[in-house]
Amino acid sequence: MIEAIFMATTVAAGPVTDEATRVAILDAARVPVIEALKKPVKFNVSQLKREGDWAFLLATMVEPSGAPLDYGTTPMAAPAAQGYLSRSYMALLRRRDGRWSVIEKAIGPSDVPWVLWAKRHGAPTSIFPSR
Repeated sequence: MIEAIFMATTVAAGPVTDEATRVAILDAARVPVIEALKKPVKFNVSQLKREGDWAFLLATMVEPSGAPLDYGTTPMAAPAAQGYLSRSYMALLRRRDGRWSVIEKAIGPSDVPWVLWAKRHGAPTSIFPSR
């Protein structure tokens, strides 16, 4: 009986379509990027999926103007100049007490960092891209 109740209340992962939720998730996801890069960024979202209190963001970082991100004026300028960084950003977020926060992130990865995030943090695998 308990299992049936749990199954009935589980929400399948899907894209975030509610604007207020989308803004809250993206604003929370942006905080560690701004801290790391010491400059504002915007996201071109490729995927933003949510299941319950978990969300996963896959985006391309861009300048506030929409131009491609320039790492040249950031603390990551040297690795970017050597081609070690992409403009990709991935973040796993969790909502607690009504607030979204980043649990794990990858700024400028050149690989697929999220493959272990579900297992490491107990997040639903359905929010991550299929391989």
